[in-house]
Amino acid sequence: MRTYFPPQLLKIAERTGRWVVKPDNTGQVLYTTNLGSYLRIQVTGSHRLILTVANHHAALGPGQVYAIRVDGRHWRRFPARQEKIILPFTPATHTIEIMAAGNTDLDAVWNGDQGFAIRSLAVDNAGTLQAASLRPVIDFIGDSITAGCWVAGRHAAADYRPESNYAATCADLVNADSVRIAYSAGGVLRPATGGVPVASEFLRQIDHHTPWVPNHPQLVIINLGVNDRRFPTEQFVAAYDRFIKQVITTFPETPIALMVPFSQHFKEEITTISHHYQLPVIDTAHWCPSYTDGLHPDQAGTTAAGHRLAQVITPLLRQNGIE
Repeated sequence: MRTYFPPQLLKIAERTGRWVVKPDNTGQVLYTTNLGSYLRIQVTGSHRLILTVANHHAALGPGQVYAIRVDGRHWRRFPARQEKIILPFTPATHTIEIMAAGNTDLDAVWNGDQGFAIRSLAVDNAGTLQAASLRPVIDFIGDSITAGCWVAGRHAAADYRPESNYAATCADLVNADSVRIAYSAGGVLRPATGGVPVASEFLRQIDHHTPWVPNHPQLVIINLGVNDRRFPTEQFVAAYDRFIKQVITTFPETPIALMVPFSQHFKEEITTISHHYQLPVIDTAHWCPSYTDGLHPDQAGTTAAGHRLAQVITPLLRQNGIE
């Protein structure tokens, strides 16, 4: 077998997620704390791909889950407890996407190194692995809805669907790669689960120990606010305004769009701030026809929202020369 280790994979992975190379108890791993982070690779001349992972999950919670898609077909989900995931296929050229697709609020991703960890990818000796063709990149900043939680039901990890939520659906429709910067329960005032702090801090860091070097996307979309609904409006306005300034500074040459949460919380305030900074605001009223729990879109709801978002951002991408 020809084996590719984390340092070799990092350059590929950085386009489609917030990945770093980190040590663990048996060596180096390709590591992320973000649901929806993925690798998009091209495999040629191999009968199979072997993905080796570590299951760095909380002891009292279910194990982590990966989702894998071959040549743009249906996603298949695999428990990380398998440790080795073998994908057989013909020795032609195939595009493979491997996504961090399920964890729980119990996983201590910020201070406890319980993020997603890939040990290696391996192909036949005659096979090769390289980055897939380049596409535009969209950064999605948000909370559990953007991360893809609770789409298929109320079971953590098993019912998460970052591979088919609104962000993934939108990216597929506009033929773009995506980077997810989103954590369950997070907001501009409310810390996220797993020990993750508020958005102004999780934008800068992958975890407590690991700074993130910002990428260079063609578009940044911010969907925050619903988790801040219990805070006074004036506190939200001040914190959201500061965060928008931070995002503008972080991505000085990138168009930025602000989404009104699907719940419509802080719609007026977000719209006012968007006008102040001359940023497009995306009104999401009536985008989601159905929900899992009244707050998180189910699969039908999030798919519908993804189609609506793709329609809205297509002109934004075209304005920047992206077809």
